[in-house]
Amino acid sequence: MERAAEDGIAVAVGTIFTADANYALASSARVKALHALWGLGDNPSVIRREEDIAAVKLLGSNYIHGDMLDAIYRTDSAGEALYATTGAVFSEPSPKDQVRLSLRSLLEEWLRALKPSVVLCPLAVGRHVDHVITSEAFRGVRFTAKPDIFLYEDMPYSAGFFPPELPDTVQGAISRSNWEVGASVTVSVHTEKKIAAIMKYKSQLPDIFPHGRSVDRELKSYMLLGSHDGFRERLWTAR
Repeated sequence: MERAAEDGIAVAVGTIFTADANYALASSARVKALHALWGLGDNPSVIRREEDIAAVKLLGSNYIHGDMLDAIYRTDSAGEALYATTGAVFSEPSPKDQVRLSLRSLLEEWLRALKPSVVLCPLAVGRHVDHVITSEAFRGVRFTAKPDIFLYEDMPYSAGFFPPELPDTVQGAISRSNWEVGASVTVSVHTEKKIAAIMKYKSQLPDIFPHGRSVDRELKSYMLLGSHDGFRERLWTAR
């Protein structure tokens, strides 16, 4: 993103699940535990949107928010939480989850408006239902013009340490994917700028880098990609 912006290429970051939640209707144990950890009150989405905007702007890009509910806030027709536990969030999407069609429509709307030449989409490492549903919804969109598509490795899930009770791997995600995943490509990364952008998501860091893990150390270790060619980020071609 930073490299593209420096080269004068317009970059838009679509963050989909940003809507305010009705806490009274979505007070599952999972919600209560995460709200306590974040310490942002009953409507943390306000602060998390601000964090997202700050990170994206730091990298010279434009933000666009989808105004859809995060998985932990979505309920069925009876008002019961669809993803009330950690295990439910990191497993197959619920058949009662009605977000798919509206999400596909949203993505098609964004594609028509932005006309991108390149799109990065989650590989869905980690099995987080919102990443899985987003990747699958994007596979189903109707294209007027076909951009080049790359799947990105969802960090920190792709590093294998989060969530600690349900680890995943990049190869595991590729094997599950319904995309036709091709060769990987790597791009060099200005790590200090990347980490500075990640640090803007202050409310999320205690959750996704648990037990005192160092954001700086974990990211740099991961982005070495087993080589001595400096820090790099890996993307996967997809059809």
